[in-house]
Amino acid sequence: MRKHVLFGLLVLMTSVALVALAAEVEVPETITIDDCAAKKAPVEFPHKAHFEVTECVTCHHTDEGLTAETVAEMTVAKCGSCHNEPEDEATPKCSEMSAKKNHYHIACIGCHKEYVAENADSKAPTKCNDCHPKVEG
Repeated sequence: MRKHVLFGLLVLMTSVALVALAAEVEVPETITIDDCAAKKAPVEFPHKAHFEVTECVTCHHTDEGLTAETVAEMTVAKCGSCHNEPEDEATPKCSEMSAKKNHYHIACIGCHKEYVAENADSKAPTKCNDCHPKVEG
């Protein structure tokens, strides 16, 4: 009986600790996307701002169930982990510069164009230098 009570307390304390940890996970304000920066400057991505307009799995499409509440319990893969050297030919490759072949260009520009079409006053970037500032030097 005593073992069961101790086990129950252990399970309860672990659950409380996980809930507390989930509450403390800080979602980054911005993320520098630099794993594909070959010809253009890295992109300073306003990560937290996107919470207002889309769900986590829109971009993190391989992380099923990812939300702000579940992130502490998950390992979130960077886009480049699949798109730098894709195993499947159908997976868009990071090194492609084309707006129709680069996974960032497909997802980001496509989403931004849709958003601008629905929200004419939006400043969602749709052109190269909107995301990739010219590098001085």
